Amino acid sequence: MRQELQDKKVILYRRVSTTDQKENGNSLTTQLHSLRSFAKSNGMDIIGEYQEDYSAKNFERPEFNRIQDYVRMNKNKVDYILITSWDRFSRNAYEGLGVINEMKTVGVEINSVENWIEHNDPQQLILLMMYLGLPEVDNRVKSQKVKVNMRTGLKEGRWNRRQPIGYIAGRDPENPKKPLMQIDPEKGNLIKELFEDFALGVHTQSDLIQMDKYKSLKLSKSNISRLLKNPVYTGKIVVPAYDEEPEETIDALHEPLVDSSTFNKVQNCLKSRKKYTHKQSKLNAQLPLRGHLECPKCKSNLTGSPSRSKSGKQHYYYHCQHNKGCNFRMNVKDAHSGFDDLLETLNPEKEVVELFKLILENKHNQTETSTIKESKSFKKKINDIDERKSKLLDKLLESVIDNETYTKYNKELTITKDEATQGLDNLKTNRDELKEYIDFGIYMIENIKKLYHTVDVRLKDKLLSSILENKLVYIDGKYRTPKFKEAFSFIYSNIKSLESLGIKKGDTLANISLKVPEVGIHTLQYKRFNISHFN
Repeated sequence: MRQELQDKKVILYRRVSTTDQKENGNSLTTQLHSLRSFAKSNGMDIIGEYQEDYSAKNFERPEFNRIQDYVRMNKNKVDYILITSWDRFSRNAYEGLGVINEMKTVGVEINSVENWIEHNDPQQLILLMMYLGLPEVDNRVKSQKVKVNMRTGLKEGRWNRRQPIGYIAGRDPENPKKPLMQIDPEKGNLIKELFEDFALGVHTQSDLIQMDKYKSLKLSKSNISRLLKNPVYTGKIVVPAYDEEPEETIDALHEPLVDSSTFNKVQNCLKSRKKYTHKQSKLNAQLPLRGHLECPKCKSNLTGSPSRSKSGKQHYYYHCQHNKGCNFRMNVKDAHSGFDDLLETLNPEKEVVELFKLILENKHNQTETSTIKESKSFKKKINDIDERKSKLLDKLLESVIDNETYTKYNKELTITKDEATQGLDNLKTNRDELKEYIDFGIYMIENIKKLYHTVDVRLKDKLLSSILENKLVYIDGKYRTPKFKEAFSFIYSNIKSLESLGIKKGDTLANISLKVPEVGIHTLQYKRFNISHFN
């Protein structure tokens, strides 16, 4: 028995990490037995026992914080905090020494029953630093090994981090010892639909968050943006830069949920997303034009609200804002009837529509040769870059260039290749989807009144925002001819031009080609709608 320890009041502290507890479930019990045995054999008075399963990388530990609070509030009532070994106390030498010195200021000594330190002996300070430093070094070595192993896994095409929404953890059927995440049978298709819906260019991120079908994904403003930008959904893995190795993107082994074409559309939508030109109001099914009307008297935006008659019945009006000092108002029946008349004027003749489609398809065929030529140019550029990257690697292996030079030029070539690949993907997307854009653009013009009256007030608002460049102005029982946005105006104005030529049933592109105005397909940048929303 150490005489100087007899009757000293001590607190026993034992700790394991979660990993320790899994691998060695009786570790806490073993530590407790060792601490109690030491205290008893030295005649010490145990006044408290604490245990926890937290990492020793720092002191953000609830139970140890409780010990410190108790010691500060009960000065001169605690002499020692006993631990089994120094790695149970801390795996951060700097922070560990700080806590030891802090406890000394309130008269409490921290010590290990396995590696006792005489704190008053300066020569033993080096032992203490060794006991605290070795666990930290061990942690750092393990951490480095984990990083290298994870990076190796990523470079093999295996996602070895927390699975993104839409995937679950899994094993490679061909190599069961290695991870290979699988598509979540419940959420996988929802993620696919999420990308497809946003790629339409109709919905904002807030719209998607509020949709009932996506509630199970628990989307938020912070995570939906990251989700939509994550290339892992296309079967790509970004391997971050490490040491002297540059960042690179590789093909993953897991099954993609989203095709590259849809993913590229989503990225374009994220970059070009603009606010609606009108100030969004609280939507009301009785006032679908609110936010799209301009006061003919003072040019302010019209709002809308109900007015109750003496009989108690509500009558809705669009009116100017009272704080502007303008008293203009109009009954919703007049406003809506006039708008229906306006929609009627947009309906083209069927023969003209068919001819317009033929013109666009003919123009498209004429530009196909140019597209193919441009596509070949992109492919050649990509092949040339791959050859240059291969030669650059050979020079590195032959010690002709150093790592710094290799990293610099390899990164530049990778960026150039990514741009060329993106250009090639865009060409393919434009070629594959042009007909879809044209078909639906014309379908919308042919059925715009039907569409408007079929959809709910939310989609009415989006439909109007997508075709109107300016607010609507109602004067003398009708609306002024509105200014349309470029894409809608392109289709509408060309169809009206064809109507003015007196196109008749049976006319073909060949026999009236001289009368047809020039139509430029390259100007058609039409924002798509999902037709299913309007049926």
